[in-house]
Amino acid sequence: MLKCKSFLVGTLMVGIVLMLVSALTVVQAGDITTFTFYHDNPEQQARWEKIGEMSAKSIGIKMDPVPFKVEPYMTRIKMDITTSRAPGLFKWWFGFRAREFVEAGLAEDLSGVWDEAGQKVLPGVRQALTMEGITYAIPQDVSFWVWFYNKPLLEKYGFKLPETWDEFISQLEFFHSKGISGIGHTFGKSRWRAFIMFQELMERVDAHFYNDLAVGKAHWTDEPAVEAMRIWSTMLKKGFFAPMDARYVEDYPKMFLEGSLAYVPMGSWYSGTLRNAGLKSGEDYGITILPPITAKGKRAICTETGIFIVPKNSPQKEIAKKWAKWWLSSPEAAEFRLEQFKWAPWEGIVPIERLAKTDPVQAYLLGEALKPYDKVLIRFWEVTPVPIVEKSLDEFQKVMAFPDKYIEALNEMEKTAAEVWADRGVKYQAKLLSDGK
Repeated sequence: MLKCKSFLVGTLMVGIVLMLVSALTVVQAGDITTFTFYHDNPEQQARWEKIGEMSAKSIGIKMDPVPFKVEPYMTRIKMDITTSRAPGLFKWWFGFRAREFVEAGLAEDLSGVWDEAGQKVLPGVRQALTMEGITYAIPQDVSFWVWFYNKPLLEKYGFKLPETWDEFISQLEFFHSKGISGIGHTFGKSRWRAFIMFQELMERVDAHFYNDLAVGKAHWTDEPAVEAMRIWSTMLKKGFFAPMDARYVEDYPKMFLEGSLAYVPMGSWYSGTLRNAGLKSGEDYGITILPPITAKGKRAICTETGIFIVPKNSPQKEIAKKWAKWWLSSPEAAEFRLEQFKWAPWEGIVPIERLAKTDPVQAYLLGEALKPYDKVLIRFWEVTPVPIVEKSLDEFQKVMAFPDKYIEALNEMEKTAAEVWADRGVKYQAKLLSDGK
């Protein structure tokens, strides 16, 4: 079990600075009660402010959103939630990243919230947010990792969606010959995105191995991982990717519209980003799930659940839990998410027919495209311990800059995995590759 003391390692100096910040308290303004919400999406601040105003009118509880950039946000959360400065609610990720807080005793039990308000939520969502029988989070959004494609571009050159991996590679080669970027997967300003191509390749090479690697039952230097990295290295050297400084919010939508980008691997939530940038769902872009690379990658897809957690140490936690019930069960909150954030609903309040009128590609995904995919995997960001993810981000970025160094990168991740799993009591003996592998 992770102890609070070890949880704070590396953040002590930040804590000294944050001691200057006054404690958060529940604020009364007439009949309106306000609680603080931390999030890492400054571009969404205006929308969170609107949802706070909506809940104030609806239930007399106003959410006061406080935005941070991703990197300082992660450190700030880990410090504040150990004290009475903890906000009433904060945005996070499930899987191992949430387990840190649970094992440290810092996350509030939200089982009662779900019992009262979660009956209409899609099956499986609550289970994904439950550990040892206790539900510690509510969903912000539920997404599947798919490939967005430039519909007019494929139609211009007479391409159908690829039915085999070789067909996909042939399309990328053609686009490269025309000076068109095949795939939007770049550095940009978002370090977290470095894992995406590994995830997308690994699940298509061997979905079962993907899960074993995540929990320390397989090695980073085993052949399936080597094969995934080898394929990525070859794709990088062939120039299939967009310029490395391209940004997924600001640049990819423009590149779609100007016809200079063909595909973008991203969570289905990205449909909202494209729509907010002025693209039309079903006209300017579509959604597809790429074919497997081997038979062991058939019918596999990754899922992601953005979550809200209530800190156990927050003086605002009871107010935040009342707001969480409203968020889970209110039709007006569901409509707001669909209209403002462009997120597909994860509850049964908004029917698929309603979604089809505003975002037909997501309606197609949820209504038809996902039916054959019975191997649902957790997104790489959450599926394995945080130190392994963080190390992999550094190594993946190196590979993106120097594709021939993928063996070196795998060895470095293997060393980190051996250390992390040993700390967790998992038998894992590092196996390193020679440079000539």
